[in-house]
Amino acid sequence: MDGGRYSPRTFWERGSGTVPRTPRHSPRGGPALPAPHPPGAPPPVPAAPPPATRGPSGPPPRVGGATAALVTAAATLAVPAAAVSLGLWFAALAANLPGIVLGVVTLTKVPDADEVERYLRYTWACTFAYLVLYVLLLVPIMAVAIVLAALESP
Repeated sequence: MDGGRYSPRTFWERGSGTVPRTPRHSPRGGPALPAPHPPGAPPPVPAAPPPATRGPSGPPPRVGGATAALVTAAATLAVPAAAVSLGLWFAALAANLPGIVLGVVTLTKVPDADEVERYLRYTWACTFAYLVLYVLLLVPIMAVAIVLAALESP
């Protein structure tokens, strides 16, 4: 087996292209080779590839996520609006304007999926930072209001 005609050692010693090929109809049941091209006939025409349909190269941009981020950022305006209606005009300064602007910019970048993802992250980051800061400021204000209400009652 080591010195045989089809042994691996013979293959590597001779080189990769010098091992004899199997006949066209292999007696061992291997794949059949294509028939040779007759000299006077025109060459065979290869099958045409299917027409290329140009579709999106990546996933579609997340328009629904961008819209949800914008709606959530706009919903944070309810808190300053309620405070302004109670006469606390300075609460209007605490509006989530960066989140709303970034939400609008996100929707303007819709054809480019990478830009939509980037500005979508920015919009959600602004909205969550706004909510965290608002809660951190609201808790002490509510505590002071409760203490003042308790001191006024007899």
